[in-house]
Amino acid sequence: MTVYAPILTFQRIEGKLFEPMAVTISLAVIGSLLLTLTLIPVLATLLFRRPPAERESPLLAWRRRPYGWVLRRCLRRPLLPIAGAGGLLIVALIAFAALGKEFLPELDEGDMWVRVKFPIGISLEAARPYVHEIRERLGRFPETRVVVSQLGAPDDGTDPSGPDNAEFYVGLHPRARWRYRDKDRLIDAMAASLEGIPGITTNFSQPIKDNVDEALAGVKGELAIKLYGPDVFVLEATAREIAGVLRGIRGVTDLDYDHLVGQPQVQFVIDRNATARYGINVQDVQDAIEAATKGRTVSQIFEGERRFDLTVRLASAGDSVASLAGVAVSAPSGERIPVRQLAEIVKKEGLAQILREGNVRRIAIKWSVRERDMGGLVAEAMDKVQAAVKLPEGYQMVWSGRFEDQQRALARLYIIVPLVIFIIFTLLFGAFQSVSAALLIMLNLPFALIGGTFALFLWGTHFNISAAVGYVAVFGVSVLNGVVLVSSIRQARADGLPMGEAIERGCQVRFRAIVVSAIVAVIGFLPAALSQGIGSEIQRPLARVVVGGLISSTALTLLVLPAVYELLNRRRHAGVGSTVTHE
Repeated sequence: MTVYAPILTFQRIEGKLFEPMAVTISLAVIGSLLLTLTLIPVLATLLFRRPPAERESPLLAWRRRPYGWVLRRCLRRPLLPIAGAGGLLIVALIAFAALGKEFLPELDEGDMWVRVKFPIGISLEAARPYVHEIRERLGRFPETRVVVSQLGAPDDGTDPSGPDNAEFYVGLHPRARWRYRDKDRLIDAMAASLEGIPGITTNFSQPIKDNVDEALAGVKGELAIKLYGPDVFVLEATAREIAGVLRGIRGVTDLDYDHLVGQPQVQFVIDRNATARYGINVQDVQDAIEAATKGRTVSQIFEGERRFDLTVRLASAGDSVASLAGVAVSAPSGERIPVRQLAEIVKKEGLAQILREGNVRRIAIKWSVRERDMGGLVAEAMDKVQAAVKLPEGYQMVWSGRFEDQQRALARLYIIVPLVIFIIFTLLFGAFQSVSAALLIMLNLPFALIGGTFALFLWGTHFNISAAVGYVAVFGVSVLNGVVLVSSIRQARADGLPMGEAIERGCQVRFRAIVVSAIVAVIGFLPAALSQGIGSEIQRPLARVVVGGLISSTALTLLVLPAVYELLNRRRHAGVGSTVTHE
């Protein structure tokens, strides 16, 4: 159960996914232990009144003979299998370094969620034809079953989006009706079909994934860089510079950033000299402009417990700048002075929004990863952004999104896993009262690492939290096999056999238990390792690591561990012999 302790330390989404598995296995082990110590002895007493006949499967008997032949040669030349295992471990470490890194495998939800951003300041009426056009283009694909669109903020007010934001749910037919071999190709084709619409940026995701990404990082993107600083214009200029760097990196798609500046505005800059000349207060000019544009609340109307604002607006005022410039303001002399004589009317782009996080102004550059591992892409992006972009003083950059969650989870594992390994070593030492026996059993950990890494590499699977859980699981089984084998060898030694014969007998006696348990586990995990259905993306890396780790751990435990045992025995006897000769 100790090996599953790291899984119980997971937080957030990885904890929700894998903690139930760790708890279930731990409870199953506890139940199995209780039954083994209580019920099984009673049943054995009732069922095995006569000594059972020792029989062995012909298949295992056929495997045992060549195993005995190989084992004897490994014991004669123990350095050979040890060197071979060391070479495999080095190759496995090189292969592990070459593996792609990601937080969690992307689940295929079967449908898509497309987010489209229009230019800032667009109205609902102006955006509606474009939404219809996008819906038509997405619906032309034979893979598309249904397209549902939403423009602006939802009715429940849970998302403060403006008219420049449109979201599309794209329901897809089963894969059998697709022209493209995978979803990435379909997304590329859909994105290409929307390129002809001017002024839009697109982001292709999935319904659940879109919500999870936003909940985890606070931005609507898989990966993000958050910039913090006091000046909105500096933030946007820096974000634009970073986006230019990211645009040249392979695998970066759906690149966009929060547009804080760009809202078309008409600003009335009041001329205080002119207002003073006519004897008009600045507040009077502001009140006139407010009444002409959005109206002024002058009273309230009560209808039972409901209350409504009563707003008045100048009937002659229009929405054009010329109409607003002609709005008249009364002077103390009774003269009516138009606004154009009291203020300068300026058209410019102003702030569209001000985003804050931790009470600090923030802008986010967000993007998705396609056809590349997340870890390699972020590492390259970090190097290029750091080399090309210099942040002004008082500004801060934070890498966020799924990469941040990956780093957080791995950092926790880097602390917990060594601690758990030390606890396992302590338990083994307490059980065997021997440092060498405990270290021998711990050799099974790199044995399992070899097969698990080769399985990921040969299957082309990235290393992620699911694969890390697979390593944890296979480490537990490997340690158990080592305990069984070392216990058998020590028992044979206690029976009075010489060390060489004790090693061979212990391995032969436990050959069936170790091999059968490994075969059963491999058969159990193989369907998950090969599955392709919806939701299988999470379980595939875990199962592949377990399958590969069990194969390598079983083979190397039965061959290399006895060789190490024999080598240590020779060194011990050589040391004793030299001491006697010296005396």
